[in-house]
Amino acid sequence: MRGTVVDLKGLILHRELGEGLTETELATAACTSVILDSLHVSPTVSVNLAKHLSPKGVSLMKVMHLSPLTTLILCAVLSACAANTPFPSEVMEKVSPTFHFEAWRDASPTNESGKSDAGIKVQLGGRIVQATENDKGIVIVAAQLPIANYPVYGPTETEEITRIGNYEFAFLYTGEIEPLDLMRGNRFIVVGTTTSRRPLLVKGMPKTVPFLIADCIHVWQTAGAEIAEFKEGVGGGFSPLPETTYCIAKK
Repeated sequence: MRGTVVDLKGLILHRELGEGLTETELATAACTSVILDSLHVSPTVSVNLAKHLSPKGVSLMKVMHLSPLTTLILCAVLSACAANTPFPSEVMEKVSPTFHFEAWRDASPTNESGKSDAGIKVQLGGRIVQATENDKGIVIVAAQLPIANYPVYGPTETEEITRIGNYEFAFLYTGEIEPLDLMRGNRFIVVGTTTSRRPLLVKGMPKTVPFLIADCIHVWQTAGAEIAEFKEGVGGGFSPLPETTYCIAKK
């Protein structure tokens, strides 16, 4: 998987292969690179395939002779990868694919970097720490978490992921959210625009945290558990995990 990480950085972070592609096409190309890497296809073939995916409609079968089974698996995973967002396509427009939470967190509110980190549209995953209501809406303080695609889609906090430092941030949602969705420990994904750091009371202690204004939020009622833990239910099926998407109506 080390080679896969390099491929993803080339596709997403540096856009070496993504010139002229939309964000959706860029994500599809990245998924293709990962899948081909897992199928032991050479990096050169993987890169070339990813580079020439849509908008020209190049068929994978024309580029490389894959077995029918491999083709079916590839198409199925690509479809799942493209669909891995709970938000409408218009919400995801202009979301930064190169946003680094750590850089945003560490930027001083008084230097040039701190100012330049405001006004960026981002997508972040997290775990709710606290939620309070004021005259502008609901302020949610959260711990930022990476968004995983496997074994299930959503923010994850596993033992395999070791991170150092403070990953708290906060955001304002100006609409209404059901109380059960605001419970501590719930997982969520938010899309919004960064602003300057703001002072808040977090668990009774004054803090200054990175802040954004939310457009949409998708919440899983996990109550502190992992989303993947809601898999095996009675009869081997999936246990019900309530989840809801909230979006601010555009004026």
